[in-house]
Amino acid sequence: MHDAWDRAKARYQDIPIPDELSPTVRAAIRTGSRQSRRRRHWFQGGAMGLAACICFCVLVNSTPAFAAAVADIPVLGALARVVSIEQYMVQDEYQYIRVNMPALENTGNTELEQRVNTEIRTRIEQVLDEAEARAKETQEAYVSTGGKAEDFIPVDVTVDYEIKRSDERYLSFLLTISEVRASSYTQLYDYNIDLTTGTELTLPDLLGPDYQSIIKDTVLAEIDRRTAADPDQLYFVGSDAEESDTAWAEDPFAVDPDFYLSADGKLVVVYGKYTIAPGYMGQPEFIIPLPDGSDIPNLSR
Repeated sequence: MHDAWDRAKARYQDIPIPDELSPTVRAAIRTGSRQSRRRRHWFQGGAMGLAACICFCVLVNSTPAFAAAVADIPVLGALARVVSIEQYMVQDEYQYIRVNMPALENTGNTELEQRVNTEIRTRIEQVLDEAEARAKETQEAYVSTGGKAEDFIPVDVTVDYEIKRSDERYLSFLLTISEVRASSYTQLYDYNIDLTTGTELTLPDLLGPDYQSIIKDTVLAEIDRRTAADPDQLYFVGSDAEESDTAWAEDPFAVDPDFYLSADGKLVVVYGKYTIAPGYMGQPEFIIPLPDGSDIPNLSR
């Protein structure tokens, strides 16, 4: 590990500083400007840590030689594949938005990175536009029914991500967009990538053509086990739901759940709030065994 670090350090010190670095930073700041009547604040705090993080992200994004050096170090190589390329806060009379936008980097597959990063940015911008429209409608309805504009509590929107697995073959992370008004709601978007092929994994890839039946049978069995062990757990599906008339009229298993690959090689499906359980149950997760009983690292493709 020390040898790898020393080699990377030497390569880093030999990297010429790009002339366009300062203009690049200035251009990024200009690009980050938002519409008028909004106040955007770049997150601050921990000056040393933030400076190191900025230097790392800028060098990874702007200097291929540094990215290659980082890739040789096991820990940093894994971290460099998903980085925060933009962090900002937007606040006005309607909404309070915090964004931590991820991007795929250093995979060796430029086409994959461009496709995924464009999708992420487009998805976030679309959701934020929709959230802004809802926030304005909510504020206008509040005022029209007698409320004071200055008493209105802005709608809270948070965009973030969580890396579930990052190694030489697989990259798995969840993009989360949470919105809090009178109640809270979270949208999940999963990204599960086979880095050796540059393709996004699907549930049929991992479980075969009968994946929906496999997931349904496994989840129902686990729900029955959980509710038997803890009466406070409540679901809209399962034996208890059918007996207590709390079951959904529609089959929630007809829609594929989000999923991720865990660091220990498990396939985990995630159901959004209110999908199969009341809101207080959060986002229930279930481990789905592969048909051959193996873990993800041993998956033959």
